[in-house]
Amino acid sequence: MRKTTSPVLYTAIAIIILATVLLVAGCSATERTGSSSSSKSGSSSSTPPAAPDFTVKTLDGKTVSMSDFKGKPVVLNFAASWCGPCEIEAPVLAKGYEKYKDRVAFIGLAVKDDEDSQRYFADKHGLKFPIGMDPSGDIVYSYQKAGKVSMSGIPTTFFIDRDGNIKTFWVGPLSQSNLDQMIGMIL
Repeated sequence: MRKTTSPVLYTAIAIIILATVLLVAGCSATERTGSSSSSKSGSSSSTPPAAPDFTVKTLDGKTVSMSDFKGKPVVLNFAASWCGPCEIEAPVLAKGYEKYKDRVAFIGLAVKDDEDSQRYFADKHGLKFPIGMDPSGDIVYSYQKAGKVSMSGIPTTFFIDRDGNIKTFWVGPLSQSNLDQMIGMIL
């Protein structure tokens, strides 16, 4: 007797493959870095775009605005508790914060997430920097537009210089060496 493979089995295999691809692809299509000025070396005649101001309530009940950090370099990270690549990146940010907290401000904004999930995510990964909410995604959109980011997705991290300008950005999960390199551009 000849054994045939069920269409249900093929469908299940296809779903598993698709789910794996989506998990690996994560919340963003690819890692991408970019400069908001015409030259990464800073020798450009054009000025990098100003970082849009925002004011949000943080998970600990305080209020934070981008303008609070004028005169200090800023790492601004957009992420979410439901984002697989954000899970990968979180320990890098926690370690980076501990390494640079005296010289660089770190701010996290949770995109289209809820406070309880984000609070759990932050506690789980030891994220000690201020984290606010961007429930509609409007803040991340304003940064993508200002920084001329041609692709969207999270995690996305913007590196803002002392003058409040977007110096560069990274789309996708940062490695420790990527983070160190990008911070070097704003110190």
